Amino acid sequence: MGYTLAQAQNFINMIAPLMVSEGRARGYKVISTAIAQAIIEGAAGTSGLAKYHNHFGLKCGSSWKGKSVNMKTKEEYKVGTLTTIKDNFRVYDNDLEGVKGYYDFISTKRYANLKTANNYVEYANMLKADGYATSSTYVNTLCSTVRKYGL
Repeated sequence: MGYTLAQAQNFINMIAPLMVSEGRARGYKVISTAIAQAIIEGAAGTSGLAKYHNHFGLKCGSSWKGKSVNMKTKEEYKVGTLTTIKDNFRVYDNDLEGVKGYYDFISTKRYANLKTANNYVEYANMLKADGYATSSTYVNTLCSTVRKYGL
């Protein structure tokens, strides 16, 4: 985990209004799971990547034209086995741009079904099925984070 309850609550207080505003404006019904993603992926604003306002662990990919930073990350290509790799991650100028970047990323055809999710469990399962993360425990981690913080 690597962060305190107070750090998580402060992060939620900062990121939630941005997530709700941007998510609702783009037609998403479920925001809680996306907030949980930001808590997990960016360690509630305390990770090395969070200082670049990338709270969602968004990698660059071939279509990214913005700034980037190369960092180590762990992937679970085989259940139960973590592999450390280095990859290029997106860099944003501020938290709002990072939130917009997340919604831009999930606005692609690959994640189009997320707009149809009616609850946080459904959204989490869709994210995993769509290939957002390699962790075999991602759905459980997202759902338990939503419950833990009352998102």
